[in-house]
Amino acid sequence: MKTQYLLLPLICLVLSCIRMPQQYNIISPGIWRASLVLNDSREVIVTRSIDKVVTRDANPESTKTLIPFNFEVIYRNDSSFYIEVINGTERIRFDSIEYGRNIKTGNDTMVIYLTPYASVIRCIYENNKMAGEFIILDKVNYSIPFEASYGQSYRFVKIPEKSNLQINGSWNAIFAKDSSDQFNAIGEFQQNGQKVTGTFRTETGDFRYLSGEISGDKLMLSTFDGAHAFLFKADISDTLMTGVYYSGKHYQCSWEARRSDHDPLIHADSMSRVISILPLALNLQNSEGRWVSLNDPAYMNKPKIIQITGSWCPNCRDESEFLRDFIKDNPDEDLSFLAVAFERGHNRERSLARLAEYKRAMKIPYEVVLGGTANRDTASALFPQIDGIKAYPTMLFVDRFNHIIHVHTGFDGPATSRFNSFREYFHKSVEELKKIK
Repeated sequence: MKTQYLLLPLICLVLSCIRMPQQYNIISPGIWRASLVLNDSREVIVTRSIDKVVTRDANPESTKTLIPFNFEVIYRNDSSFYIEVINGTERIRFDSIEYGRNIKTGNDTMVIYLTPYASVIRCIYENNKMAGEFIILDKVNYSIPFEASYGQSYRFVKIPEKSNLQINGSWNAIFAKDSSDQFNAIGEFQQNGQKVTGTFRTETGDFRYLSGEISGDKLMLSTFDGAHAFLFKADISDTLMTGVYYSGKHYQCSWEARRSDHDPLIHADSMSRVISILPLALNLQNSEGRWVSLNDPAYMNKPKIIQITGSWCPNCRDESEFLRDFIKDNPDEDLSFLAVAFERGHNRERSLARLAEYKRAMKIPYEVVLGGTANRDTASALFPQIDGIKAYPTMLFVDRFNHIIHVHTGFDGPATSRFNSFREYFHKSVEELKKIK
């Protein structure tokens, strides 16, 4: 009896020193490390017990090809939260999340809607683990295995190998060299210790915000924005990079880059040329199904910015956000804007519904009309006044009489060194366009 009395104070003292973590009914708040699994070449050893098959991994993560990214779970209150995907200095917020118990399997399930894109992450979850798929809904049978672990803030390697290599600055790159897919790019990198951020600029856009690190003589960069998932791996020296680029699960190619301040890219105003003085004569359905014509009062006798775009395109999203902010900061009833979108699939009603959701989610303050199916030939056919649409997005500067004055191909977004230059260029071009009478 005396022993019990002596133990009570000791038990109370021990319990007072233990801080029990707060338990959440859904998932743990804070930083997570996620991966999209492009390839898994682990050797699986199978053993049989009395009533089940047990598998165990024989090799570590190094046998997988992964596109890693980080995100943070942020709670509004005890039962409501959102996530922010982190790529370098960018955070992309996804608010629309559904969760509950699957009656058939008993698993806790979650759907993260990657608005404004037509894509989701579907997974089962515990407090500190998730496993499921990243699915692009407007592609046929497109999904990539997804997994995530709580409390891991690193991107690729938990403890990178030491390296004295510095890659700050500009690098001229060639992707898919000596093939029909070959294209030039400029790598723009910022290095802090062994952590690296940056992007690649191309003649048709940029790869948005990349994040990763150097480990030894290896460079690893990735990004995930809800629509695209990119992975860059390379062997590096002070003057040369050689590696492999992965875009989602269906495309990969080699790339190489050399340190250089020379810009070999064709200027965005020279990619497509005006070949006809015939005025534009568009008459297309908007995101609500109403027909929109350039003869409508909103466009007649006004200079126009026409955006050739798609709801599936991250560079187009960057451009739409730029135009939205420009309109807010520079209200002008004499200048009109129109987005002509080319969507995946051939179901017109579904495409119009997609555009309505996209316009709402993006808070686009101008009309978004359906141009057709997402390919360059369809877009080029709608604009015979120019010698072809080379990229999404493409911006047309159109005068009061519906003549195309010039064409700007691609978009140098906020992840690039040219974003501020584009802003200045756009303001100047708009002022020149408005002077045409």
